[in-house]
Amino acid sequence: MKKILTIAAATLLAFSISSCEDQLDSINYTKQDTGNFPASSDDVVSELNGVYSVLNGFVTSPLETPYFVWNLMSDDCNGGGGTGDTESHAVGHMTTNKENLYENAWKHVYEGLNRASTIIYSIDNVEWANQADRDQLLGEALFMRALYVMWGSQMFGNIPAYWQAGCPTPCPQQDAETVIYPHIMGDLVQAASLMTKKTQGDGHATKFAAEALLARAYMFYQGFYKKAGELANANLAPVTVMTLDGEQELTKDQVVKALEDVINNGGYSLVGDFRQLWQYSNQFTAKDYPFVKDLYDAGKYFAGNGNEEQIFQIQFMNCQSWNGTTGMGYCNQLSLYSGLRCDDDAAGATDPVTGKTYVNGLANTFPFGQGWGQGPVQSILWDDWADNDIRKKASICDALNELNHFVFTTSCTEDAGYYNKKLMPVTVMEADWGAYTGSGPYTWWDVADPENYQGPMNGNCMQGSHFCDLTLIRLADVMLMHSELTGDATQMNKVRARAGLPATTYSWQNIKNERRFELAFEGVRFNDLRRWSGIDGGESCEAARALERQNGSKVNYQGRWTTMKHATSSWAKRYAETNGFLQIPTSQIQLVGDEEVLKQNPGWGSDASDWNMSGTPVY
Repeated sequence: MKKILTIAAATLLAFSISSCEDQLDSINYTKQDTGNFPASSDDVVSELNGVYSVLNGFVTSPLETPYFVWNLMSDDCNGGGGTGDTESHAVGHMTTNKENLYENAWKHVYEGLNRASTIIYSIDNVEWANQADRDQLLGEALFMRALYVMWGSQMFGNIPAYWQAGCPTPCPQQDAETVIYPHIMGDLVQAASLMTKKTQGDGHATKFAAEALLARAYMFYQGFYKKAGELANANLAPVTVMTLDGEQELTKDQVVKALEDVINNGGYSLVGDFRQLWQYSNQFTAKDYPFVKDLYDAGKYFAGNGNEEQIFQIQFMNCQSWNGTTGMGYCNQLSLYSGLRCDDDAAGATDPVTGKTYVNGLANTFPFGQGWGQGPVQSILWDDWADNDIRKKASICDALNELNHFVFTTSCTEDAGYYNKKLMPVTVMEADWGAYTGSGPYTWWDVADPENYQGPMNGNCMQGSHFCDLTLIRLADVMLMHSELTGDATQMNKVRARAGLPATTYSWQNIKNERRFELAFEGVRFNDLRRWSGIDGGESCEAARALERQNGSKVNYQGRWTTMKHATSSWAKRYAETNGFLQIPTSQIQLVGDEEVLKQNPGWGSDASDWNMSGTPVY
């Protein structure tokens, strides 16, 4: 029987696994493996760096990054992009344009699982002078293993998974409800108990990150798999979770206490003004951007990477390159993908008075820069959102009304003229640093770090100078999870107060609305809809109904207004057929060659005829 080579052969950054070494009566002096590595605490730190680097590997392919995939699959974003961007359309329509659309995501899941497990089961090869150091590193490895397995299972459902030093042969799919989630939650329970460091903003996991992710995993498990409905009023039985030390019971009260530990003891706080969470409020841009000029005048700016509200994030550094396995993962490519769609000058709009041609991303659309126009905001979200909520215009760029001379390019698709401010590239109008003194726009990161400036607006900086953290968990999310689990509106009202909104009472609908508006475009909406609907909810469940509202919404296609329609059938039907799970790469199924070990998800094979779209939807 064949084995899943992608799992067993997942490349390790600084070490390798050799299953045959145990059979050799010798010491290997020529390579590092689990027989002689790690040999020191520094080795474990190096291994752990390799575990974290997988996060950047995901970002190398944004349309396979869970955060971005779930944005496009939700009812808050369209696939967008250009007429040739069939991948983004396929993601947004829950179809595929090729059978291995998510192969890189699949591989990264198992790279992360393999690297983390290697640390977990070899950490005691080292003689530790300080037990707390050992426990912290073990806790981080457990956290990262839980994160990668959770991403894999939420994307692909019942996946091959293992909780041992190396991949077994064969490595069959495990049932997510009864096997995978109990292990995910067990890893997080143990991670929280082991970690003691409270450092934040350095890209490493803490006990509070583990407690927050535990709540997210628990709520998805209870809502999606157990169909618990409104969690505040549900009678939730204890969950038996699997830790390295054996079985433990996890109760709702324990999860609530974990959230309270994050809120009360984590050292986190809500950033003072919601707009300060996003990079357009930086000190170089704010003085020329009317929407945040009041912040600039008050001496308040972008809270920055690693700010007091962030609990866990993907970080970047200025070493990106189009060459290499993870090169472009070291910049925030999601910003590039989310920028204002820009074709060449011929696709621009010519002002009838001045005769000047305008191109998106330059001075006429300050402060937002060029990109590929993927994941544009759905018009239904703009219409659903009250104008008195500052988060609406703080999160969404109404390009037609906020920007001067915004252009619907001749190749645009599914573009309603609304863009995601939380991810968009941000520019600066003026710079005063050496040879680059003058008028811009310049990518603001280059102005903030002039020594690493990489060229003019249409040069590499347009594609690579994006280093804003990708925040995976922040305090506001934790506070809203607390209100949703307890039915106590206190924490929800603190989040609302930050947005200048009056206090309200708890209701299931109120907390749903609050999560949608506070956390828009942060990769959580799609799975919130799934857990509020429960597995096998059919075409009438909340997720299916919400997604189907996209049908008939207004969009611009190649410069003309039209309405959205599904590429093959309907959003409700595709959701009901798949439960929101993605297509397992066909290459992996063929590699295994045994459906008892690995088989395709429902809705992606002979049981459905509408999963394969050809070309780009034409409106």
